[in-house]
Amino acid sequence: MKAFFITLLCICVLAIVGTGIYFFLSQEENDTASGKENEAPQQEQSPAEVPEEKELKPVEKGEGASQLEELSGDTKDFLSTFTYEVYDEQIAYQNEELVKQIISDQHAYLNDLTGWGHIDNVDIEYLAQSEEWQQLQKDVERLRTEGFAPSEAVNDMWNAEAFMRIATDSADLNSLRYVHRIFHDMDAEINGAEVDKIWGATRAFGAEAETQELYAYIKG
Repeated sequence: MKAFFITLLCICVLAIVGTGIYFFLSQEENDTASGKENEAPQQEQSPAEVPEEKELKPVEKGEGASQLEELSGDTKDFLSTFTYEVYDEQIAYQNEELVKQIISDQHAYLNDLTGWGHIDNVDIEYLAQSEEWQQLQKDVERLRTEGFAPSEAVNDMWNAEAFMRIATDSADLNSLRYVHRIFHDMDAEINGAEVDKIWGATRAFGAEAETQELYAYIKG
């Protein structure tokens, strides 16, 4: 009889200890699972990588930004006389350090503005009044008048101004894309910025046939 009670006591002790271990392990698993749920998901793409933009269809005759009805009188006047100067040099500098800094800063701004699908949510009315956009306007003029010496790069800045005028007048997202592509290509060529693709959007560095697409879009 004594042996029976001892055996029963041992069984009870083992049952109590086993139950305690089970609840302890269960709590550990729940805590671990909860911790994983609260962790922020890893970004699928690095902020330094901007998704490749959509290819734009070739501009047909009679199309293009100059045909947009929303354009202001000032912009229409600007576009009606828009043309390129003829230069012997592709790119030349008055102030190379200024050019490099502005191109780098504004490419980063335009990446944030147009990359990661942000371009589809741009509020043009807000954009036109933002300090960042107004600074870009000033910087385009500075690059044209203080940064670059007479060269095809000056024509690229006239392109940038044309597309900025069109974008803010008509909420034309293609024009916004072209502004980004100009600075994208220049940053890659001038500063050696790492990019996945060169768009050929600059007269300073792109083939003339490729940049005619930009001119066709501006003039229609």
